[in-house]
Amino acid sequence: MPCSYLGPLLARAARRPDVTYFPATCESEAVSVAAGAWFTGRRVVVALQNSGLGDALNPLASLCLPYGVPVLLLMSVRGEPGTRDEPHHDVMGRTTARILDDVGIAHAWVPADSAGFVRAVEEAERAMDASRRAYCLLIRKGTFRDGPQTVPLGRSVPQQVPGTGDRLSRAQAIRWLRERLPEEQVVVTTTGLTGRELYAAGDRPTHLYLSGSMGCASAVGLGIARAGGRPVAVFDGDGASLMRFGTLVSVAASGPDLLHVIYNNGCYDSTGGQPLQGPVPFAATAGLLGYAATAYCAAPAELPSAYGKLMAQPGPRLLEIKVTTDPVPAPRVPLALPEIATRLRALYASPVTTATAS
Repeated sequence: MPCSYLGPLLARAARRPDVTYFPATCESEAVSVAAGAWFTGRRVVVALQNSGLGDALNPLASLCLPYGVPVLLLMSVRGEPGTRDEPHHDVMGRTTARILDDVGIAHAWVPADSAGFVRAVEEAERAMDASRRAYCLLIRKGTFRDGPQTVPLGRSVPQQVPGTGDRLSRAQAIRWLRERLPEEQVVVTTTGLTGRELYAAGDRPTHLYLSGSMGCASAVGLGIARAGGRPVAVFDGDGASLMRFGTLVSVAASGPDLLHVIYNNGCYDSTGGQPLQGPVPFAATAGLLGYAATAYCAAPAELPSAYGKLMAQPGPRLLEIKVTTDPVPAPRVPLALPEIATRLRALYASPVTTATAS
């Protein structure tokens, strides 16, 4: 699973001919695929961030542990007590070890040197061979620094390669839409750079910047849209959308007034540029699932007509925009998370005033 702390490790693994590298769409899928591979006689490793431990617990607790499937977890730890990190990592940072203890998964911290890492893996293998239980190696920031930083394109992951020609950057596409959406429109952004770029384009109290809960923006937007009263848009990423792809079915079935925008750059840009499984035809798939209207934009010139078509249509609509990765990340959103939540909730206690976008 994507994580900037694990970038060099993932890049090396993907380049080794004796390693089968599989980029899963979510942690529960990663653990389940690993379990399936173990049944065929392989040794299996799942690399993930501790923010995804909750999702991984389903197959760990109900598949791996009761069936005796010894999956090795390489887990980067965000929000470790005593370190400075983003606030959405606090809860998992202070409870990761406790959760592993409670479900009966032995764990150890990985030393920062290469020899220490090898010893830790060897000790984990001995423990798994003896117990047939999952084992978790906990990894701090900076443990993996040397070597390539990104997974090579095209090795078992045939994704859409980000272009540099006649395409908008994600930040440009976000700014273009922000300038045209009405001020009363609620905009929910997915984790990472998408929210930061919307804030840089111009903050509004109708903006809900999701700092964590990767993959859940479309579901949050659906919950807001079902309340009615205001138009709602979700600014999603291709990788984030894949993590909860089933939400597209829920959106289509619910039929809310929701503009679902997917910025497609073929990678997890916010976590180091790891490539996706793909390519994925998001707009075409949404149409088959029952979205009222969809559009795909591969070039800036296509965006105005696609936007006009979708905004004239009621119901759930999906706009897929092919974008490039952005070399310079936008600054972080300088708002407290409770403040972001409180100001949006307050708007639903007030009458909607229609205004021209600024």
